[in-house]
Amino acid sequence: PFVVPELKTWNGGEGQVALSGRIVVKSSALAHVAQALAADYEEMFGRSLSVVKGGAKAGDIVLALKKDKSLGDEGYALNIGQTVQVTAATARGAFWATRTLLQLSEQSADRLLPCGQTTDVPEYKLRGFMIDCGRKYIPMAYLRNLAKVMAYYKMNTLHIHLNDNGFRQFFGDDWDKTQAAFRLESETYPGLTAKDGSYSKKEFIDLQKLAEKNGVTIIPEIDVPAHSLAFTHYKPEIGSKDYGMDHLDLFNPETYTFLDGLFKEYLEGPNPVFRGKRVHIGPDEYSNRDTAVVEKFRAFTDRYIRLVESYGKQAVV
Repeated sequence: PFVVPELKTWNGGEGQVALSGRIVVKSSALAHVAQALAADYEEMFGRSLSVVKGGAKAGDIVLALKKDKSLGDEGYALNIGQTVQVTAATARGAFWATRTLLQLSEQSADRLLPCGQTTDVPEYKLRGFMIDCGRKYIPMAYLRNLAKVMAYYKMNTLHIHLNDNGFRQFFGDDWDKTQAAFRLESETYPGLTAKDGSYSKKEFIDLQKLAEKNGVTIIPEIDVPAHSLAFTHYKPEIGSKDYGMDHLDLFNPETYTFLDGLFKEYLEGPNPVFRGKRVHIGPDEYSNRDTAVVEKFRAFTDRYIRLVESYGKQAVV
């Protein structure tokens, strides 16, 4: 069958099966998977599916958990015959199976499913990309829709680049006029957030919750110590006199005071703004022409890896 990404295996049977309109849940841990399938099926095809417990009848979709190391965290087995049997080791694996069912359903005007069997385990653990919201504002409605589209194709990681800037030569060689933006609400530094488009903390939290429901992990990025003109527009004294104002001055203690406060705002507390396990800190494209600067850059990077880790997260660079 035409499924994106392609099914790892397929043993075709004869004929097609029409859905009964019921999703049978064999484990309470899969209730949210069944509800998501019902909601998406109705949104796509205008037909409601009911979520039930108990025995299966012809045409039912049956969701079950089964301990099977070969399926891993995201694999599933799908057997389409008199019933549509989904088994997985985890809820996320079962969720990906429902994306396959949606894709198969979309290809038939009568929403008939082809009979056959697949054991579908992803080839790659991380499937996603980075979107740059710093150089161009990406509306929150687009990001919310994007998370659902990604889930439809079993993509599981969305890296959101929250700050960046343009190139000085395209802005009259004037740092003050060069485009720069940080897109997330900040109460620690009022006025830091871009005026031409930004996200409130609540909006960003809600986006992460939506993504989580759809099997997508969001990795937020605050890019330092280069690509950081948005921060030096706000606080010019932390800009580098040697490498340009889009670089932070690694030898100025104020740089660290500023960034400590910024990261703390989104990482601290029982319900932090950055909800996921990973937080990206940059740090790319700083100068390496001076050994002393290279070592200072290394110390800077280590500092913010440790800071992120101190809040129970994994730092990404």
